[in-house]
Amino acid sequence: MTVLFNLESILTDSSDQMQRDLRFIYSLSLLPKPKIAFHGADADGIISAVILKTVVEFQEAIFIPLEYQEIHHSQFGTFLRALNWQAIVDLPPFNNSTINLYCDHHQSNKFLIKNAELVLFDENAPSAAYLLSNHFKDQIPHFLKLLSDLTIITDTASFTTSPPEEIPLNFCDTSRQEQAWLLNDICRTPESTEEVYSLFQAFSHQKLDIFSNEVYLQKISSLRSLRKKSTNIGDQFEIADVLVIIRGKEKIMTSALVNRLFEKGVKITCILFPGKQFTGISLRVNSQVSTADLEKYRVDNLAINFSGGGHPRAAGGRGTTLKTTRKTIITWVQEHDLTYREYDLRNQK
Repeated sequence: MTVLFNLESILTDSSDQMQRDLRFIYSLSLLPKPKIAFHGADADGIISAVILKTVVEFQEAIFIPLEYQEIHHSQFGTFLRALNWQAIVDLPPFNNSTINLYCDHHQSNKFLIKNAELVLFDENAPSAAYLLSNHFKDQIPHFLKLLSDLTIITDTASFTTSPPEEIPLNFCDTSRQEQAWLLNDICRTPESTEEVYSLFQAFSHQKLDIFSNEVYLQKISSLRSLRKKSTNIGDQFEIADVLVIIRGKEKIMTSALVNRLFEKGVKITCILFPGKQFTGISLRVNSQVSTADLEKYRVDNLAINFSGGGHPRAAGGRGTTLKTTRKTIITWVQEHDLTYREYDLRNQK
């Protein structure tokens, strides 16, 4: 059944990029086939989708990359919930009707109803791709077993080496850490939902050869240059327990900025993305915070205030206005007896 929706009616208050993303998602949703939703923001969601693409029962489906902001959109989210989903991976279970498969590992989704015939859920699993590759191990090729193993590193940020600047000549001849960095970086190159979809298709067709594709190698190279620039920005900040960074229009790599701040001793980073309709929020806890001390710093508890969730060390959500979002964060920081600093990158030139 095709669900009709007046998309144009909700676009006027959206950013130009979000308008393009919503139009692309909407165009995919109108195709008369079962649909599979996957998280398009990172390697885990993308590789999970590629795994399902190789499983016979899912090969004819339409794969649609989604973000939390689309799922939680008051109107577009209602439209998405009513679609004919076959599977949902690495996302909250937002489907209205019963689906064939639900797979996820986020603790914030543990108690949500999974309306699916097959549920692969383990909040202790390192990634959704890990769960899928184990379940379908007899049906997936070797290259996907390798990539799913790498998501164990990328999705838990379990890197033991610094971000590399150079690109190795041969993916298969590099160390596991270097491979994980390559996977991490190539999955961070998309700048739109359409580019996420193209990357998913490229992985499906090119397999590991994608890491020798000149187009993607250039994108990785550009991203690594941006990472170095973003790291340098972090060097300019004074530290506190909690650092709030308000994103500006200038392009930066927030993960690189966060990593540098963690190296300097920051306990929690809150990256805010001011928008016309809401403020996006990305929350991270320094891996140097011990498990014994983690309860005080758990950002999934902070994310609950913003209709979000995730893991104790990595979570997200969205607030209303920037002013209200900042006030909520500051109140939480004070209640937890933490120090606080804020940097507004909108003022940087």
